[in-house]
Amino acid sequence: MGDLFDLSHLTYDEFVNFFFEHDMVTEEKWYHDPELFDFDNFIGEGASSPQTVVEHMTHLFTQFDHEVSKFSPGQVNAGIWAMFSIDPFHLQRYLWLPSIPLTQRLACIRSMYNVYADHVAKSRAHVMENCFDMWWDLVAGGFWQDLPNIKPGDIKALNEEQNTLLDTMFETLSKILALPDERTQGYALHGLGHLHHPGVRQIVQRYLDSRRHELEADGIKWVEKCRDGTVM
Repeated sequence: MGDLFDLSHLTYDEFVNFFFEHDMVTEEKWYHDPELFDFDNFIGEGASSPQTVVEHMTHLFTQFDHEVSKFSPGQVNAGIWAMFSIDPFHLQRYLWLPSIPLTQRLACIRSMYNVYADHVAKSRAHVMENCFDMWWDLVAGGFWQDLPNIKPGDIKALNEEQNTLLDTMFETLSKILALPDERTQGYALHGLGHLHHPGVRQIVQRYLDSRRHELEADGIKWVEKCRDGTVM
């Protein structure tokens, strides 16, 4: 057997192309095709230097609109799903690692704002790819899923660093919610619904109060689920 594949050995450009530069002629995603991708050739955790991966993600998200302009929407969608939902990637897990300087992890979370402000909110696509709706479901939900023996919303069980990470996600989602784009606001509400931060109820209720007259009954119920942390 040759050397195992190490995600952190990729240069930044190689990292971007690894996730996005795939032929999407079929509905089968590249990471589901054993002929295109062999998970057995990965090192145990996917990367020997998680810090490098966080740096690559921060770079990518900061200038997301420019970086993905050369790829199709389907390629972008598959790449984001691979990043956040598929082992051995599951890249959000590196954001919770104490071995990486907290300032770098917080910068990565904050850089996700640019994805929505510079790309999603300005997109002319009538229907966006679902990765942007599920992005914060996977990241915010992943925060709680990766905490052993702590129930979602159990703020008292978090240490100072974990609370800081949670606060930064809340601040970032709040900024996304404030963008003047209805679609982007919906994605932010979905993320807030999975965040289980103590500030969610107030900010979502404020949103609901200001837009209740614009929403159908089903829309009101959905926003209420985001407010209550019961959204799917």
